[in-house]
Amino acid sequence: MDARITKAEAALFLPATFTPRMSEAESIRLAAARSRDEAVIGRIKRSARRLADAARWLASWPRRQEVFESLDSLSDRELADIGLTRADIGRVFDAGFPAANDRATTGRKAA
Repeated sequence: MDARITKAEAALFLPATFTPRMSEAESIRLAAARSRDEAVIGRIKRSARRLADAARWLASWPRRQEVFESLDSLSDRELADIGLTRADIGRVFDAGFPAANDRATTGRKAA
């Protein structure tokens, strides 16, 4: 058996002519590959952001626990002095908490 491929045999692996339809199919294939690559990269970036957010949250846990315990140890009167209630302690670290709990602007008229 001969391991060499003849020119005629090699021609069987290649298309006979390069038609405009083949060119269009190739451009569609390349566009699909680019779209797939962009989607994969986007997914990786989102996952990396989530991982970084989780790492920051985990790194801040001891400080958050310390602040929570400090607030929890205050009396109701002391909490009222700083504008909090006992129910607010668990939400102090929520992102929208300061705006939702702004006692200086709610219910007061401007002088």
